[in-house]
Amino acid sequence: MISTSVRPEPVVGLRKSYQHPAIVFLLVTLFLIRASAGAATLALPSAKTFNEHAVGAFYRGKVLRIVVGFPPGGGADVYSRLIARHLGRFIPGNPTLAVTNMAGAGSIIAGNYIFNGGPRDGSEIGMLNGAVILEQLFGNPGVHFDLAKFRYLAVPVNETYVMIVTRQSGIAKFSDVVGSNAKPLTLGAIPNSTLEHAPILLRDALDANLKVVSGYKGSADIRLAVDSGEIGGFFNPWSTVKPSSLDKFKSGEWSVIAQLADQALPDLPANIPTIPELTKDENQRALLRYGTSAPNQFGKVYMLPQGVPADRVAALETAFAKTLSDKAFLAEAEKGKLEITPLYGDSIEKIVRDFLAMPPAIKARLEKTLKR
Repeated sequence: MISTSVRPEPVVGLRKSYQHPAIVFLLVTLFLIRASAGAATLALPSAKTFNEHAVGAFYRGKVLRIVVGFPPGGGADVYSRLIARHLGRFIPGNPTLAVTNMAGAGSIIAGNYIFNGGPRDGSEIGMLNGAVILEQLFGNPGVHFDLAKFRYLAVPVNETYVMIVTRQSGIAKFSDVVGSNAKPLTLGAIPNSTLEHAPILLRDALDANLKVVSGYKGSADIRLAVDSGEIGGFFNPWSTVKPSSLDKFKSGEWSVIAQLADQALPDLPANIPTIPELTKDENQRALLRYGTSAPNQFGKVYMLPQGVPADRVAALETAFAKTLSDKAFLAEAEKGKLEITPLYGDSIEKIVRDFLAMPPAIKARLEKTLKR
């Protein structure tokens, strides 16, 4: 490598507070995401047919680049480099894989490049943050792509973001930052990502005493700021921060005080609140779900632009599916303590389209909170 079948059940028996159409829509969407993820981990996607000889002739002797929308050192980069070390074995012609980092604006810069300026022959794969779907929904003028029009290849892991604080911050639990005696806490963030969306939603929807410092390009930069005492914490996917910083949690230097999911993570203490425990208000819960947990079921998403020949799209999706189930790949992932719970093309596309169909009332409330 070069470095540079789960069937949804009817929504019945819901409490009265859940009967609003927007809330039902959200719960069904989240169920479908979990169902898709569960099915994907049990079986590979349906077989794709393609002309192996023609695909091999194109890729033989070529460099295939993965364009990552974040700087080196963070979770997106780590997963991409792991994938790049194995993917070429499963692509006809066995191209050399290279990872290129194109950081900025929470991966919007990379998304604009892949959608508009990059090659359309299958020689470059984009890797974006799924949370940029909110920026598209809100009409961010910096977004020059349409997530409904990418060709999706894979998502290696479903992510749950957690709120991490340092011992030095003086915050021991989430209740310390809410209420009449709330202590102040400064969190670092990457613009247009869940690292920014999550603390803003907690601050403005739950009145948490949080100061959000955006402008960092990647989570590696944020960790340097944490180590220097510049900030007191940050949000990150547990699947990323656990393997890279387990020693800090064991020593008590860092603590998790909230998890942005409806179901608690099994390897975290039982007293760390989930979304239903952070607030009893159903509208606030909906904002947190749509603004944080739902888009991060496809948080690290690999895709191609429109126009790539169908044979090459099929070959690359097949290669991702084989890679993410390969024994050697999984052994290296396990060694690096990286979770692998994949989704594939058709499932990702459905999730994206369902999310873009968000009820207008929820969209308006979410935009008002995140963009004021």
